[in-house]
This record gives sequence, C-alpha cells and structure tokens, in this order.
Amino acid sequence: MKGRILIVDDEPIVLRSCQRILRGEDYEIDVCGDGLTALGMINENDYDVLILDIKMPRMDGIEVLRRVKEARPDIDVIMITGLHDIGTAVHAMKLGALDYLPKPFE
Repeated sequence: MKGRILIVDDEPIVLRSCQRILRGEDYEIDVCGDGLTALGMINENDYDVLILDIKMPRMDGIEVLRRVKEARPDIDVIMITGLHDIGTAVHAMKLGALDYLPKPFE
C-alpha cells in the first residue's frame, strides 16, 4: 500500500518543487494552498505525512499543526518555512512536529 502525503503551501513553486522531489517514490501526493483546505482534506483522507508551511493566509501552519495533532496524532508533520526563527521551530516541535525544514530546500 502506498503512503499518502499532503503538502500545504501558499506558494505554487514550493508545491511543485516538493512534488518533483518526491516523485518516483512510493507515495500518493496531494497538494493544497491553505490551512483551512488542508484540514478538510485531512478529515476526508488518511494521510501518513503532512508537509506544512508555517506562514499562510486564512490559517497559519502552527494552528493547523495544533488541530491536526489533536484530531490525528498519528500523522507525521514536517514544518517548512522561509522564516528562519528558531523560536517558531521550537514551538512547532513542542506541538508535535516531527521536523522543521527551512526554505529554500537543498
């Protein structure tokens, strides 16, 4: 059975980059551009991993992380951000994020 990943970022170029990086692996990949849409998708689908931007319109990634970990603690969440703020990274990890990656990716 394939693993399932949801990538959430408001920048289309980041969504495409993540899809390109993960293409060819044994995953089904879905994408969306905001936190509210992501929460709806998570309620309707079984995801194994959530790759989540912190700074987004409508609902930021920290709030999405908080809600996901309350409802679906089994989903591994990797936070991504262009903001290089160690305090935000520590906060995300305390809320249950598995990892924190700065953009741009190498």
